[in-house]
Amino acid sequence: MKEYSDLSKSDITRKTYKCDLFRGGFEGMLATGSQTFCLFIAIRYFQADENLKSLIAAAPFMGMFLSVILLHYAEGTSLRKSSWGAIPSVVTGVFLLFAALAVKAGWFAFFVIVAYIGRSALLPFLTDIYGDNYPSHLRGHYFSRSLILTVGISAGFGYAGSLLLESNIENYSWLFTLLSFCAFAKAVSIYRMPSKTMENHTHRNPLSNFKYIFQDRSFGYVLLTWFIMGFANLWTIPLRVDYVTSAEYGIEGSAIFVALIITIIPDTMRMLFIPFWAKLFDRMNFVVLRVLLNILFAIGVAAFFLSKNPWIIGMGSALIGIAFAGGSIAWSLWVTKYAPPGKTAAYMSVHVSLTGIRGTIGPIIGYWAASQIGLLNIGFLSAAMMVVASIMLIPEIKHGNRE
Repeated sequence: MKEYSDLSKSDITRKTYKCDLFRGGFEGMLATGSQTFCLFIAIRYFQADENLKSLIAAAPFMGMFLSVILLHYAEGTSLRKSSWGAIPSVVTGVFLLFAALAVKAGWFAFFVIVAYIGRSALLPFLTDIYGDNYPSHLRGHYFSRSLILTVGISAGFGYAGSLLLESNIENYSWLFTLLSFCAFAKAVSIYRMPSKTMENHTHRNPLSNFKYIFQDRSFGYVLLTWFIMGFANLWTIPLRVDYVTSAEYGIEGSAIFVALIITIIPDTMRMLFIPFWAKLFDRMNFVVLRVLLNILFAIGVAAFFLSKNPWIIGMGSALIGIAFAGGSIAWSLWVTKYAPPGKTAAYMSVHVSLTGIRGTIGPIIGYWAASQIGLLNIGFLSAAMMVVASIMLIPEIKHGNRE
């Protein structure tokens, strides 16, 4: 493999894009495992209790929080950014293979949690590679192509996997074996991306990157509004699965119905709308874009929990998918508009870690709140928080074209 410095800018972009398409394809299957199958198997096969369900739902977000610590120890090493991005994916593959062999709820939950911690811990390294290798005015364009592949495969795999489980739920072991090989293949795809070695750092505290929240006030303020909006969204994700799966809420959908509502409908809408939002991300004031996405999320979440009518639930799911199409691009790339040169990974680690914090505590609080006020009120409360976050962003619009 040629060194990064030996490649032209166009070659770096082209090879990164090619590798990222493969990564995006394998990520589509892993995303479906996280969104649908892990919780479905825990609920239907292992009869997991509330604590295990909330921990499984929180696993990807634990990885996001821990990414800032991983980045701290990665900085200053002689390894390339792509090597550090591949290592957590190898961990994911190993533990998904263990999950395929699990026969008890506790062990299944433990293996799945470690696996999906690894899947999320690599995110700052990937964003740093995108910031280095893609032209600033085309990052949304290039990233959107692999994202389309991710959500398209996620929708198709959600349907195929649900058919497999519908025929015999014990087929989950084959399903998770396949997911483990997807994680290994994803690791290879990331490893082959051209990348620089990690930048050196002078700080000793692994949480020192959080200083940028206060040093860069505009960055910190956007993170505050994102925390409110993100918390309102993330605490509903496991509740949406529970709402259409558990007998407690009167729907008790089949594996195919759950996959349709949780994965297939939203991912299909994401796939259709990603090119639209990618163009807007590259050309539009970022803060205005974020406000539009917040409002779409608010309407979708409120509609999802409005009734037990599958058509209304499906409409809410579709709106959430449209919002996620733009939200995925904005979430993954917005720090490239705010971070100074050489600080993209540091800024992203803060953003990812805060997402990890709200995503970890969100399911726990969400299950507790649902038992206190009911899922209908959870939907309306979440929508209200998203609207508040949008109003708070209005003064920040003047900084939305920052690059």
